[in-house]
Amino acid sequence: MRDEHIKREKRRRRRIRNQFFAYMALVMFAVAVLAGIYFGAGGIVRYIKNYNHHVSEVIAEAESSAAAELESTVPQEQREPVTAPEEKEYSSQLSEDPLGELVDTLLQDMTIEEMAAGLFMVTPEALTGVQTVVQAGDGTKNAIAEKPVGGIIYSAKNFKSKEQFQEMLENTKNFSKYPLFMAVTAECGEDSSFGIADTKSASEITDLNSAGEAYTVIGETLASYGINMNLAPVSEIVASDGDSSLQGRTFGSDAAAAAPLVNASVQAMQDKGVSAVLQKFPGTGTGLKTLEELKNSEFLVYDAAIKCGTDCVMVSNISSKEVTANDIPDSLSATIITELLRGDLGFDGVVITDALDAAVITENYTPAEAAVAAIEAGADVLYRPADFDEAYEGVLQAVTDGKITKERIRESLVRIYRVKYKDKVLD
Repeated sequence: MRDEHIKREKRRRRRIRNQFFAYMALVMFAVAVLAGIYFGAGGIVRYIKNYNHHVSEVIAEAESSAAAELESTVPQEQREPVTAPEEKEYSSQLSEDPLGELVDTLLQDMTIEEMAAGLFMVTPEALTGVQTVVQAGDGTKNAIAEKPVGGIIYSAKNFKSKEQFQEMLENTKNFSKYPLFMAVTAECGEDSSFGIADTKSASEITDLNSAGEAYTVIGETLASYGINMNLAPVSEIVASDGDSSLQGRTFGSDAAAAAPLVNASVQAMQDKGVSAVLQKFPGTGTGLKTLEELKNSEFLVYDAAIKCGTDCVMVSNISSKEVTANDIPDSLSATIITELLRGDLGFDGVVITDALDAAVITENYTPAEAAVAAIEAGADVLYRPADFDEAYEGVLQAVTDGKITKERIRESLVRIYRVKYKDKVLD
């Protein structure tokens, strides 16, 4: 049977080749005869192009016909797809990790300047130099072409109406060579900053349905504008007499009770195509807690959320002195980011720094120093540097000096792009 199959395949190829030469002969003959009679030099060119197109169609038709004939003569149980070895291998790789394959393709032609810019999330004002941005025009277009940042964080002052906001975001996306994180901070509760309907505040929510409903409303509204990232929910564990800035914004002081509510909030948003950002690891009120105490409280919330697939985690600017034995802010600490968050808790998503323009950072680090330290610690997204240009140039200089490798930057970009493109690849 195999010999017969080979013979049929040879006959098929011979038939295709003969048809090809026959049509080519026809082309040459037709051109030779008609060129002198009807056309000039321009006519000959047009005539050849016309016939070349028809020849391609004939070859394709012959291939299809021969393949159909071959298929019909081989028993069903003996039919196998004819695939080149390299194609089989490539298909196998794609089936194992199609998202990784897509990300690798996107990153392979990026320059180091584009890669470095892709780590930053900045305000539209920091990007353009405009005092208050409410539209995206040539200023945005030129700025994002010069430094293709990875994300833009919008605030209430950038929102004037749903139509205005949506148009600004759409134009900004179209100006960017690479996909962007378009982000806001929108927590549940009474907040009309982005035209979101009021919901219960986190402190009022005690059941999964209420948490899911609140963040479904938020996710649907943000997604309708083109926002794909929300710096929420707050994942802190705070007692009623704790940090006043967090009162009403957390799901309570019991980690076991808060964890499923955080998960429901994350799932509701991410189901709408809006990446959740847990904030802030390990917690703004944890500076005096030991590692053992963290494992029995805050870590319970983060561990559960990580296992449920949260896209991003923001790391706090506080200093967990009892854990790190130093005053380094957690957002710049390899102990907190690499050892605990990535190592102990197994988080392989996107790590975002707390705001790098905060006083606790700017009083002790230049924008360049803070950006480089965050990358060295294991952070992926550099959020709101005090001076974007200076921080960007500092990262490039660190690469030139060998302090940061191109591979290290690419490592972060892979994590970033896996989140940005996760919904582009079907299971």
